[in-house]
Amino acid sequence: MSFSEWQTYFFSRDDSDYRQLILHFTFFPRLGMALLCGAALAIAGSLMQHLLQNPLASPTTLGVAAGAELGMTTSLLVGVVGGSVIQYAYAFGGGMIAASLVFLLTAKRGFAPLQMVLAGMVVTLFLGATNMMLNEQQLSSLFVWGAGALAQQGWDNSVLLLWVLAAVLALVLLMLRPLSALELGSEVAESAGVNVARIRVFGLGLSVVITSIVVATVGVIGFVGLVAPTIAKMLGARKFVQRVLLSGVVGALLLLTADLIIQPFSGVSSELLPTGAMTALFGAPCLLWLLTKQKFASSFKAEEVTNKVYNPKPFASVVLCLTLLLAIVTTLALLLGRTQIGWGFSTDLSILDLRTPRVLGAIFAGCGLALAGTMVQRITVNPMASPEVMGISSGAALALVLCAWFGFTPTRIEQILYGGVGAALVMIVILQFSKRSNYAPSQLLLTGIAVSAALDAILRVALSSGQDNVQALLTWLSGSTYLASYNDVLALGLGIVVFGGATYAASRWLDILNLGQVSAVSVGVNTKQTRLFLLVMASLLTALSTLVIGPLSFVGLLAPHIARALGQYNAKNQLLVACLVGSILMVSADWLGRTIWFPWQFPAGLMASVVGGAYFLLLLRKGN
Repeated sequence: MSFSEWQTYFFSRDDSDYRQLILHFTFFPRLGMALLCGAALAIAGSLMQHLLQNPLASPTTLGVAAGAELGMTTSLLVGVVGGSVIQYAYAFGGGMIAASLVFLLTAKRGFAPLQMVLAGMVVTLFLGATNMMLNEQQLSSLFVWGAGALAQQGWDNSVLLLWVLAAVLALVLLMLRPLSALELGSEVAESAGVNVARIRVFGLGLSVVITSIVVATVGVIGFVGLVAPTIAKMLGARKFVQRVLLSGVVGALLLLTADLIIQPFSGVSSELLPTGAMTALFGAPCLLWLLTKQKFASSFKAEEVTNKVYNPKPFASVVLCLTLLLAIVTTLALLLGRTQIGWGFSTDLSILDLRTPRVLGAIFAGCGLALAGTMVQRITVNPMASPEVMGISSGAALALVLCAWFGFTPTRIEQILYGGVGAALVMIVILQFSKRSNYAPSQLLLTGIAVSAALDAILRVALSSGQDNVQALLTWLSGSTYLASYNDVLALGLGIVVFGGATYAASRWLDILNLGQVSAVSVGVNTKQTRLFLLVMASLLTALSTLVIGPLSFVGLLAPHIARALGQYNAKNQLLVACLVGSILMVSADWLGRTIWFPWQFPAGLMASVVGGAYFLLLLRKGN
């Protein structure tokens, strides 16, 4: 517009000019929302980092954003009108539930940074799978909205967020002295008369309120709450109030800059590019840089010392029972199903021909992920680790999504090849960033989280394109056995035998590494080379399973835990029992997803994530 037209817009808007209407109701509200959301998330992240003394704390890393998103989805399912106070209450409730789960899972570990981030990842995966389960029939719109879309149709949301942000800042300033006292440490603050527990609950509650409002309004915006406080510290903000205010300014500028960068590319396809996914793409390298610059304490307070109780059970009896259970579950999955007239057994060869590759693919995939999960947990000496943390499955998935995005229609063999290249590249990146630390467990896990976040952002950007061939991959990304064929099953079975056999042969190394770094070195084990070999085996097993039936969650996390709960503690026995458990979990998840909501089908990955994730959270609550 000309200068005179700009004057008209600002002083006496001409509603007959569509350009001025677009500016007033779309463009400027979007810029205002970017500034406010960036500031809000940055302030929330700064509060979390200060209260927990954890430089990795943020709304996304602690699962608060995923909880608020699930609360928002729940409100829509029960018919709550968009933008109402009740809807924001649902989002707040979901965020509080997620935060409570993280704190509950890490209390015995002293709220250590690494443990909190891993617990946040587990909670995020579980709540994200539940969210997709509730909206499986509308995966596309949910996937894009969940990536953070700042598009607006007026000023109402901006005004609401402005009032909320002003109220939160006012409360922070009123509680400035006790909040600032936490910088001296919990013990010093308590000696000065500060109720540390109450102040932490109060401050974290404010953070959850801000995050919930943002998520309910625009979706999940990643990494702003993590990056902005870090930049504020680098700019010299030392005092608490300085960090909070400067973080807000930095966060507002970061999100505005990211949104302005992507706006010229939006509208090329049928969907707008999700700003939240782009901020995650920019923020993940920042997290990787942060991991190389800081060393994190294993804990900030004395952990509870508990005597582990071992209750070994006969290996042969456990294997026999599990084998029998797998045979029963497999038979039910092949023969029992639902039709329009109800439940019934079928021995029709045409139906068995459709079900058999799905069931066999589920068996082998569960076995492969269980082997990989057992190795990762023993390598890292961390029961919350899993193959998904390493981002290998995300790398394989991204390769196939990019093929579809650029219009390629690869054959099944080419899909496996491209997916293998993607998984290998991710593995190389993770190993390269962990090389300086001799592949230390904490560095491997945190690097995997950062890489997974970046890959997930690229996936969301690709899926927002609206292309039919890309959208068709959404079900596969949820962990589906729909496309499994006999050739795929054969390739997967051979891979499990080869790589699983190599893993079983190296089980003695797994036993030694599980004793810790010092013990392993003292008996002459080259921990660097050993971890590298085992990590490659785990990566290949994860990638192979992912390529055939898509990226899955919680099977590799849960199967080793159940194997230990069944009294199998040495590596050889745990590997074999975990294989059987993983196969049972996957076959059961595939059968349940195929039958319970008939005629609709839910991907096996979602079923395994919801059921397995709930059980895993229960295990952690009991301290297993």
